[in-house]
Amino acid sequence: MEPGKKKQIYSIAGIAFIALVAGVVLGVFLYPRLAGTNPSPQPSAAADPEESEKSVKSESSPDTVQISPESQKEVGIAVEAARPHNLRDILSATGTVGEDPLRVAHIRPLARGLIEKAYVRLGDRVLKGDPLVEYDNIELGLAIGEYLSAQAELQRSLTDLEVRKTILERGKEMLKVGAIARTAYDLREAEYKDAEAKTAGARATVDKIVEQIHRFGWTDQDLASLPDKQGKGHSISHSILKAPSSGIITNYHASVGEVVEPSTELLAITDMSSLWVLADVFEKDLSHVQTGKAVQVRVASYPGKVFHGKITYVADTIEPKTRTAKVRCVVENSSGLLKLEMFATVEIPVDRTNSVLAVPDSAIQQIEGKQVVFVRNSEKEFQKHEVQTGLASGGYTEIRSGLKAGDQVVTQGSFVVKTAFLRNLIGENE
Repeated sequence: MEPGKKKQIYSIAGIAFIALVAGVVLGVFLYPRLAGTNPSPQPSAAADPEESEKSVKSESSPDTVQISPESQKEVGIAVEAARPHNLRDILSATGTVGEDPLRVAHIRPLARGLIEKAYVRLGDRVLKGDPLVEYDNIELGLAIGEYLSAQAELQRSLTDLEVRKTILERGKEMLKVGAIARTAYDLREAEYKDAEAKTAGARATVDKIVEQIHRFGWTDQDLASLPDKQGKGHSISHSILKAPSSGIITNYHASVGEVVEPSTELLAITDMSSLWVLADVFEKDLSHVQTGKAVQVRVASYPGKVFHGKITYVADTIEPKTRTAKVRCVVENSSGLLKLEMFATVEIPVDRTNSVLAVPDSAIQQIEGKQVVFVRNSEKEFQKHEVQTGLASGGYTEIRSGLKAGDQVVTQGSFVVKTAFLRNLIGENE
């Protein structure tokens, strides 16, 4: 290598070495000052409050909700410790929801006829007096024809009676002055009495036919307007079957154009406001069952919902295979929630008590079909607990699982806590 190039390389290496030494010295000098600083960036005062709220939520349990003490006081939230209570024992029996036969109206035609029109369908709700089926009533047509004929005969009898009466009155005046013989007057009197008897017979015939027409649903007003209906293209023999009571159409066999007989059941109307629940009670438990005792009925479709009823009948026979007896309960169903053929559980109170862990009925809420209570964890935090319930009496419900004695359960205002919990849950899922 040439001596000039060697000198140039040595000079560049010297410069680099000097720069390295200077950097080390500068680092040693500045390190103590930088060591006390926090390298992490600090959030600005204008940070997004929504982001801060999300960070708080992410640290809390998804089964909790926070409500400030001020808000709790404002809405009246109160808590009570879960503790043992003496609750009246119950006997549970399975059963089936059915109709009350005394509340079922079976609709049949009053005479042979042809269905012309149907106003309802299976499952429709009807009110008393609503039209159901219109049909051409063959017997009604014949009865109306007889009525018109009998009415005309009555009019002829009345006219003849009036004439005989006038003749008799004239004969009486003539007899006084000797213008006619006594035998002639007696003949006129006999003719008048005969006309009077014929008129009475004609009137009886008309009344008999009118009574028959009334059985087909016609009123005196319908008969009075009969002349207006004739000759207007509408068959006067048409009958309309009307609902005798309010209810639901639970059976339907009416087809337009079908010929029906009085024995044909066209439809059935069931009053669902009160239903039967037939429960199977084991032979060994029948000593706890008496007519008149109040019961509670539950169905799987509405967890936590209680239907109130009363025992009205206990069967006198035992089913040999199952060793059970049928117990009939009449259950109020004004809400219409109970459906025919639903499976049900009948809870019959028993004259004994058990000490069980229980909470007030007001503490229990429903979320997604499950029974839950809310337990206060701290001054402002409440946690959802899924529970399994049991006995219920005196305003308290047994808790079989999900709580322990001493848990501070929300009683008053539990629905408010539930609402806040669901709102919070929806906000987290958005």
